[in-house]
Amino acid sequence: MIAKTRDPRRKLAANRDSVAPRDAGFSLIELIMVVTMLAIMTAIVASTFRMSPTRRVENMAYLVVAHLELARSHALGNRRMVRVDFDVAGGTYVAYADHDRNNSIGAVTAEIQAFPEFGTRTLDDLLIFGRGSASVVPGDAGTAAVTLSNDRLLLDNQGLPEPWGTMGTIYITHSRDNSAVAAISVASSGSFRAWRWWPDAGEWR
Repeated sequence: MIAKTRDPRRKLAANRDSVAPRDAGFSLIELIMVVTMLAIMTAIVASTFRMSPTRRVENMAYLVVAHLELARSHALGNRRMVRVDFDVAGGTYVAYADHDRNNSIGAVTAEIQAFPEFGTRTLDDLLIFGRGSASVVPGDAGTAAVTLSNDRLLLDNQGLPEPWGTMGTIYITHSRDNSAVAAISVASSGSFRAWRWWPDAGEWR
């Protein structure tokens, strides 16, 4: 009796047929998802670059006013001192709260943690503390980028600047356009106001 031998070529062909072909490249859905994500990212980046220097400094001024109002509300609501320090060179500002109510702020970590809603804030990209080519805000006699004493604002437990009668201004300008300038004035009553420099008219509004 002659034994049957298997044809190795037939076995190889059978193995090839049993292996599912691999997909090559991306599917249509994957391509659509990638294109959509790229479109969204491009829109975000483009909107950032389209914003004019004047609008950027103006928006930042309103944001600083909101943060200072938050500091005043914290002082009033918790009946404790709050201090906001401006780092002109670093382009940041940070708030401290009198966590142990000893009427003293030593700028320690515990005092930052006592006011976590504020913490440390940074100016937007391309923005710096400075007055650019603008004149001083009406009523401000200082010449620095921040005309508050020691570049800081101290609020007592009633939300009023200390020492009594303290006033000052925080100036913000664009690093690539010194005619784009905004400012935040601090009144002795504890109120804050955002200003914008209009270079064509040569005045603040």
